[in-house]
Amino acid sequence: KMKSRKKKMKSRSGRLKSRVILCLSIMLIFNACSKTTKQDEKTLFGKEEAKKETVKIHRFEKALFEYNNQDSQNKDAYLRSLEKEYKPMFAASLSDEQYFSIVKNFVSDEQMQQANKLVSEAYPDLKWLEKELAEALSKIKNIRTDNNSTDIYTLLVGPAEYSFAYQNRILVYPEFSAISLDLYAINVLSSHTYYKTIPEYLRIGLTKDNILPDYVRVYLQEITFRDVPLQSQNPEATLLDCIIDEGKYIYAVSAILPQYKMNHILRYNPQQQEWVEKNEYNIWSHIVQNQLLYCKDRTKYLSLIAEGPTTRGISDSPSRIGNYIGYKIVEAYMNENPISIDSLFKISDSKTILTTSKYKPNKH
Repeated sequence: KMKSRKKKMKSRSGRLKSRVILCLSIMLIFNACSKTTKQDEKTLFGKEEAKKETVKIHRFEKALFEYNNQDSQNKDAYLRSLEKEYKPMFAASLSDEQYFSIVKNFVSDEQMQQANKLVSEAYPDLKWLEKELAEALSKIKNIRTDNNSTDIYTLLVGPAEYSFAYQNRILVYPEFSAISLDLYAINVLSSHTYYKTIPEYLRIGLTKDNILPDYVRVYLQEITFRDVPLQSQNPEATLLDCIIDEGKYIYAVSAILPQYKMNHILRYNPQQQEWVEKNEYNIWSHIVQNQLLYCKDRTKYLSLIAEGPTTRGISDSPSRIGNYIGYKIVEAYMNENPISIDSLFKISDSKTILTTSKYKPNKH
């Protein structure tokens, strides 16, 4: 019996040692991974610790629609009083009676009042966004220092033509930024008179989880890398030029926001994200076999980079699949050549990035 007990105790002791060793191994692996992440961030964003930014979001739409809660004799005076605090949100001075009348009609419109109510319910508080924006801007300003204002306003765009509203859903200027919050509440406004014309393929990328990735992308383009020409505006650009250009921005946004899923950065739903991941080899083959990579005729490759319900000629595909390939090439390049994001954007030759990346998608 004593021998049996000793054997059992020895066995338990062995199992305990194994568990301790396993726990230590996991901790060592975890710590190693943590160090790697920190080193990567130092390479990407610079060696110095980022200065902490603070962000204040001004709810312009809330202040504006408070007009309807004022006593009738005080309404006009209340509306005029908003100009001092929210001047960037007004296209002209409220002393211009014609413009004042336009603003008053907008805020008095019953459909807009209903929209404002739904948006307020969807976004009762934006403290979470202020926090995440501050963290993102701290990283961005470590890539390249800037002294731009972090005053951000939210507003309702209302009954604007949907493609114009979509293209301008986030505006970033040196003095201020603006977010069209109603477009990011499209799920609760889908049947609303002023918003029901927005097509489904655009609605997919207009969720709460798209606000920050969209903002970061626009900030990088309009402020951080405003001196870097956009290939989409170059009439001589090849498909490779365009997708590498877009791939740089996608890579930068994903590095700044590692907590965000790729489908939110790419403005895909989970099914579309799964499709591009599974079909990466097929997309690349389609581009190469149709000799589109170095093609300068935009009419031949536009469907690979443009917004739309799908990519022409490729069944079940989402739009902008060429941009996904551009991102994967840039990702491969950065894995092969660990450099800063600033250095990445200084490389203007897309062929250099492609050849040095050793990009070769796996066949599923």
